[in-house]
Amino acid sequence: MYSIPFWDEFAEETIKKLVRPKPGDPLLILTDTSKDLNLAQAFLAAGIRAGADAQLMIKSRAKNAYDAAHPGPILAAAIKSSKLILSIVDDGIDTSEPILDARQNGGTRVLFSDVTGVERYVVRALLDVDVEAMLRNGEKIVKLWDETDQCRVTSPQGTDVSFQLKPRKCTLGDGALTKDGESDFFPGAQVNIAPVEETINGVIVIDASDSVQGLVHAPYKFIMEKGVITAVEGGKEADVMRNWLANCNDDTIYKLCHFSIGLNPQAGISGKMIEDERMLGAIDFGFGYQNPSLGGTVGLSDYHMDIMLATPTVYLDGKEMSGGGQLNPKFGFEVL
Repeated sequence: MYSIPFWDEFAEETIKKLVRPKPGDPLLILTDTSKDLNLAQAFLAAGIRAGADAQLMIKSRAKNAYDAAHPGPILAAAIKSSKLILSIVDDGIDTSEPILDARQNGGTRVLFSDVTGVERYVVRALLDVDVEAMLRNGEKIVKLWDETDQCRVTSPQGTDVSFQLKPRKCTLGDGALTKDGESDFFPGAQVNIAPVEETINGVIVIDASDSVQGLVHAPYKFIMEKGVITAVEGGKEADVMRNWLANCNDDTIYKLCHFSIGLNPQAGISGKMIEDERMLGAIDFGFGYQNPSLGGTVGLSDYHMDIMLATPTVYLDGKEMSGGGQLNPKFGFEVL
C-alpha cells in the first residue's frame, strides 16, 4: 500500500485534471470500509484545497451488486445533494436510483474507480501517459465508428461476432467530468457504443477476464443471437458464469448493452475491470444495465456484467482497425 504523501500527489492530479470542481461546488468523496482510507482522505484534502464544499462518506461494504444498487436514506440524500461525486467504490452503486436521479434531474457528475489491487496501474495510467494523444486516438475511433455500418470482431481463440453500429453514436470515456449528468470511470480511456441489438450475432470467446470471476484461465464462450446470450459453453468458469446469470433472475442481464475498446498503453489484464477495460486494443462487451447516454434499447437493470477479450481483431466495414493489442497506423492513429 502506498504512503499518504504518494496518495496526496495522485489525489491532487485527480481533483485538478479529472473532477475539476469550481469554488463552492458540493463534492462528495465516497468510499467503503474495505478501501484505503488514506486515499479517500487525500481526495478530501485535495477537494478542499481546490475550494469545493467537499465531504467524505464511508459506507458499509455491499454484500452484492443488488445491495450496492439500493443505498440507505442517508447516503441517498448525500448523493442527491451533490454536484460532483468522486467514488473509489465501483460495486454497482452506479446503477442505483439515487445516482440515476441525481444525474438525470440534478445534473450531478459522477466519477468512479476502484484502485484496490491495481494501485501501481492507476498511477501510471494517469501520470505516465500522454493523455492528450490518447484522447486524440479516441476521438478518431469515435469518428470511425460513427461512420461504420458493419463491425466484426474475431480472435485466435474463436471469437467471431458481427453487429451494426449505425445509427448509434459513440461516447468517449475520457475519465474526466466535463458535462452535467455524466458518469465515467478513471483513469481513462475507452470508446463505447451500443450496437444495434437485434443485429448482434455470433460467438464471443472470453479469453482475458470477466467482472464476475476476475482472470479467466480457461476461455469459454457466449453464443449470441439477436443481441442475447442463448448459451454459455466451456468448463468450470463457464459453469460459474451460467449460474451467476441465472441467479440474477433478470432477463436483461443476458442482453449485450455495450461494445468498448481500451486506449490506455499502461493498462494490462489484471482481473480488475478498471484496468482491463482500458487495455490498449482490448475489447469489452457489457451486458445488463445500459447507460441511457448510449441510446440503446436494453434499458435499466440492477445488474451489469463485463467480459474481456485481450487482443482481438476489429474490422470496420471489412477494414482492420485494430488487432494484436495495437491500433492500425494506416488509420492515422498515434503510437503511444
